[in-house]
Amino acid sequence: MPRKLIRTSVFPDGEFPLECRRIDNHGATGIHRHDFYELVVILAGCGRHITDREEYTLEAGDVFLLRGDMAHGYADTEHMTLVNILFDPDRLALPMRLLRDLPGYHALFRIEPRLRTYDRLRSRLRLQAEELAEVAGMIGRLQHELTRKAPGYRFQACAHLMHLLGFVSRCYSHPDRNMERPFLRLGEVLSYIELHYREPITVAQLTRMAHMSESSLMRQFHRVLSRSPIEHVIRVRILKAAEQLQRGDARVSEAALACGFTDSNYFSRQFRRIMGTSPREYRARGKRE
Repeated sequence: MPRKLIRTSVFPDGEFPLECRRIDNHGATGIHRHDFYELVVILAGCGRHITDREEYTLEAGDVFLLRGDMAHGYADTEHMTLVNILFDPDRLALPMRLLRDLPGYHALFRIEPRLRTYDRLRSRLRLQAEELAEVAGMIGRLQHELTRKAPGYRFQACAHLMHLLGFVSRCYSHPDRNMERPFLRLGEVLSYIELHYREPITVAQLTRMAHMSESSLMRQFHRVLSRSPIEHVIRVRILKAAEQLQRGDARVSEAALACGFTDSNYFSRQFRRIMGTSPREYRARGKRE
């Protein structure tokens, strides 16, 4: 059974779960797992990435994310230098939602980790030489802050991490990238929903955008998000409405209409189903807090 890394052994400061580790000439390692995010960047060399199910060849420029309880390790490494960026976005309160208009964010952080078993890591991000050099500089600045621990380093480290996450998400989205694009197409669908949730959205629209049949789109949504495309649209609308209600800058009817709901009763039912409380109770609670 794969060993599990304990948070306390990885994050010395339990209140600040962010570590950046560069390992030169990385050797083979047994399979292990953890319950925080790990962004891996291969800076040089090559090797094989192994999981409890599959094996994949790695080369310089490869970038991929491990999230949840995914088991992995490395074998047959040759002069491989990699960087592990270990972090918990929720505990760090990173505004990851602000990246949701980027198809590459969805592809890299939400889709590829869930569909890796089906795709065999073919759609991973492989940075070009100039991109890899820029990422290496960002990593160096992040490491510098985490090592020096000067006053304000937590803020600066989070800023460097967000810069890095935004940059690699944009790299994945680049239209000229020579790679298979099924994950990016699905990422474009998710970004479209984030940007156009106020408008009517149909499954037919989304299937054309994804270049998939309706059954394939349904299957991919269930694999990645455990829900149908339309259920995801409803969820995005409800979460957007919840943000407005929490700020207290809109009445319930106004938030419903602004987020694509024309029937206030239907909105209230869906809101309670997803958020566990009524829109009015949620708005009142936000005002008290």
